[in-house]
Amino acid sequence: MDTDRILEDARRLEPGPPRSKLDDYAEIIWELRRKRKRICAIADFLVGHGIRVGKSTVARWLKAHPPGKVNDSGHQCLATGVDAKLQRRAKDFFRTDSNHETTTKPYNLE
Repeated sequence: MDTDRILEDARRLEPGPPRSKLDDYAEIIWELRRKRKRICAIADFLVGHGIRVGKSTVARWLKAHPPGKVNDSGHQCLATGVDAKLQRRAKDFFRTDSNHETTTKPYNLE
């Protein structure tokens, strides 16, 4: 099987219709989340603009649609993976020092 050919065929397929009524408002919702608005405030904002939605719907939508990366222009990008440089920095930051792990200190119980 030629996986490259199959992948190209998959990329040419048209995307399916939105499964949630909030998919059309994704940019608005993520903009409000970037401004640290709470879920109930987002729901109230959308209701104020004529979109009938409850806070539980917004919460479930946010859980099902994790945020993407934000590029330099402030627009959201798709999360395609973690940058190798960022992975190295995280690994260095969280690395365990063998001396720290094996050293036991007696407790002063007096």
